[in-house]
Amino acid sequence: MDKELRSGYTTGTCASVAAYVALSLLLGKKIENEVEIVTLNGITLKVPVHSKKLGNGWARGVILKDAGDDPDVTNGIEICAKVKLVKELPEIKRGHKYSNILIVGGRGVGRVTKKGLKVEPGKSAINPGPQEMIVKALKTILDENTNIIVTIYVPKGREKALKTFNGKLGILGGISILGSTGIVKPMSEDALTKSMFAELKVLKENSARDWVIFAFGNHGKQFCIDNKIDIDHMVVTSNYIGFMIDSAVKLGFKRVLLIGHIGKAIKIAGGIFNTHSRVADGRLETLAANAVLIDEPRENILKVMSSNTAEEACEYISKRDELFKLLANKVADRCKDFSRGEIQFENMMFNYKGESLGYSDGFYSMIEELKSE
Repeated sequence: MDKELRSGYTTGTCASVAAYVALSLLLGKKIENEVEIVTLNGITLKVPVHSKKLGNGWARGVILKDAGDDPDVTNGIEICAKVKLVKELPEIKRGHKYSNILIVGGRGVGRVTKKGLKVEPGKSAINPGPQEMIVKALKTILDENTNIIVTIYVPKGREKALKTFNGKLGILGGISILGSTGIVKPMSEDALTKSMFAELKVLKENSARDWVIFAFGNHGKQFCIDNKIDIDHMVVTSNYIGFMIDSAVKLGFKRVLLIGHIGKAIKIAGGIFNTHSRVADGRLETLAANAVLIDEPRENILKVMSSNTAEEACEYISKRDELFKLLANKVADRCKDFSRGEIQFENMMFNYKGESLGYSDGFYSMIEELKSE
């Protein structure tokens, strides 16, 4: 029997715990060797405290990143938070301000320099999920009349960033503080695909339904919740959409609702069925080629090809409705062809804000069918 892989926690979780430790010291609260924190998806974790220090009007907490059995380049490094008491919050361009809390990236945390990411250019590369988690943790003990600056820094951040795609994405000077849930799930391909197949098989064997929802990640899950679609019949496909289509055919599913971010959906429109960036890309090329088909102005197509991400490239399309309708139908058709016509697919693609970019012709008709079953 294969050994079950151990989950870990994200840099965002580490930053949240480190900040909580530092603020607790400042407020005279006792800190144990472990701190309990609730992640964004509601899981309670006990995270070991690596070190802590109290200064004059400031304090520091340090957590060691634990990626579990995931081959993460940041595993084992120090994620640090310095919390400082101030009378008024200063204006720091790279900072993220929340009422009486200012979060800013220090040494080893990158700065965003290009559009198309979850953080706007000029800001510290601390994603919205970790920002939310830090604020929630601190507000459990912070008086609303007390102003603090939280500086997240990573001593080995610059060094580790060289082993990531940050430079290509325009994140300079260090790593990103990431995590949409707070948990790192191991990414062994064999273990992951086996677990996804098992999940799909359980759905089929415990329900008379012939449909399933495929989502690329947590954004797709939120879409289902917002639209009152049964998420108990949803499977997160990660990058392995081709594998999951083959599995759905094997198990006898007949209808699939495929929802996800434009960055992965656009690859499927181009015939790519493992969407990991190290396997294949073609996002901008696929977007540009289809923009030609709808007579998008040449200057816009050139901007698409020079974009940092698919998210940014979308901003330069003037005939948005026409293009994304075309692409959503291509995603649905490509998936149907991949299943050799065994499964009907409908697709919706959206951006980081959760806004719909486009959907296939039968998308909402299928939604109504699924809601009634």
